Amino acid sequence: MRQRHTRFATLLTIVMVTLPLAACGDTSDTASGSDGGAKPFIVYFTGDYSGAVSTNNASLDAGIKIAAEEFNASGGIEGRKIVVETANDQNDPTKAVSLLQQRLASGGKPDLVYPGGSSAVSLSLLPILTRQKILSVGGTVSTLLNDPAKYPYHFGVSSPGKDYAPALVSAATAKGHKKIAMLYSNDATGQSSAAIYKEAVQGAGMEFVEARYEATSLDMTSQLNQLRSQNPDALVLNGYGTAALYAMRSRAQIGWEIPTYCDQLASSFPYLKNLGADQLKGVNVVFSSATLSTSEHHPGLADFIAKIKASPAASGMSSTGWGLYSTGHDALAVVAYAARQARSTEPDKLKAALESLAKPTGPPLWFNAGPSGQYLQYAYSGTNHFPTAGADTFQYVAPGAYDGDGFYAPGKA
Repeated sequence: MRQRHTRFATLLTIVMVTLPLAACGDTSDTASGSDGGAKPFIVYFTGDYSGAVSTNNASLDAGIKIAAEEFNASGGIEGRKIVVETANDQNDPTKAVSLLQQRLASGGKPDLVYPGGSSAVSLSLLPILTRQKILSVGGTVSTLLNDPAKYPYHFGVSSPGKDYAPALVSAATAKGHKKIAMLYSNDATGQSSAAIYKEAVQGAGMEFVEARYEATSLDMTSQLNQLRSQNPDALVLNGYGTAALYAMRSRAQIGWEIPTYCDQLASSFPYLKNLGADQLKGVNVVFSSATLSTSEHHPGLADFIAKIKASPAASGMSSTGWGLYSTGHDALAVVAYAARQARSTEPDKLKAALESLAKPTGPPLWFNAGPSGQYLQYAYSGTNHFPTAGADTFQYVAPGAYDGDGFYAPGKA
C-alpha cells in the first residue's frame, strides 16, 4: 500500500491542474457514432441529491462538472466530449443498485462511474461494475474498496481510511493514552473504520474497546455509558452526517468530557453550527493538511478556488470547503490523464495506464498543502488502487469552520 511507484517519484496532490487533453495519437479504439464522429464520453455520477448529505454531494457534483467543462474546452477525452449524467440514490445502497441497473438496461454503458458518496453505496455497486467492465473512480475510503483482485476497475482519489489512523495514534501517544474506546455505526462503513482503528491502536500497544450503534439511531447514550464503564482514556467517534451529531449530543447528555477524536467521516460535520462550546470540550477533528487555513498552499490552488466560486454550487464551499469539489474534479481528471497516456478510452487500457501513471511533464497535476507536493501521491499499481499518504498528510485540530476560500480554520466559527 505505501510503496512508492518508481515511475511516479514526485509526490502529487489533491487537485489537478487543467492540462490540454485533446485527442492525440492513435485513437482507433475510440467509440464512434453512426455519423463517424466520436461518441460522448459518458460519466455516470450517482449520489444523494435530496437527503441528509446532499450538500456534500452537490460539491462533488460541481467538481466533476468543473472538470468536464475544462476538458471539453480542450477537446474532451481522446476527442470525445464529456457528458455527465446524474442519479439520485439518496445514499441508499439498494436504490443505487436499482438506478444503475435501470441505466444499464436502457442501452449503452457509461465510460466512467462515480459510485456514490458513501462506502456502503460504493460496495453495493462495484460487483455490477466489475461484471460489466466499467471503470469507476470515487472518493469513498473503505479499505474493502481497495481490492484490485476483486474490483479490478475501481480506483480511489481519496486516501483510504487506514491512512487516517496514524494521526490518531500519534495524538494518543503524545497524550499518554493507554486505552482507546470507539463508537461506530453498525454498517459496512463503520465496521471498516473500526477494524482500521483497532489494528492501529493495538499495534501501538494500547488497549481497544468498542461499541456500535444502528445507523438510524437518534440516541447513543447507552453505548457511550457502556464504553465509559470501561474507563478508557480517549474516545474515537465514527459517524456520517447527522449520525455524528446525535453521537456528540449523546456524549454531552451524559456529561462525558473524555478526549474525543472524530474519524474522517465524523470530522466533516459542522459541529460549531449545531453545538455549543461546552458540548465540544475535548473534541478533535481530523483534516487533510492541504485543506487547513494554517498550512502552506500550492500557489496554483487559487485558480481552482476561483472556478468553484464562479460555479452554480459555490455556496456549498462554506459547508464542505474546496476539498470535496477537488475530489469530484480529480475522479474525472485522473482518468483524462490516464487516457492521454494510454491514447485510448477502452476500459482495460485505462486500467493499465492508471496502474502505471507516468511522471507528468511540466507543472504538477495535483495540488497539495505545500508547493513541493509532499503529502499525497497517486502511485497506483496492480495491487493498490488508492493514493498513498505521507506521514503528515492528516492532522487533528479543534473543531472549526471553513473560511471564504474553503480552507478549514481550526477553532474558529
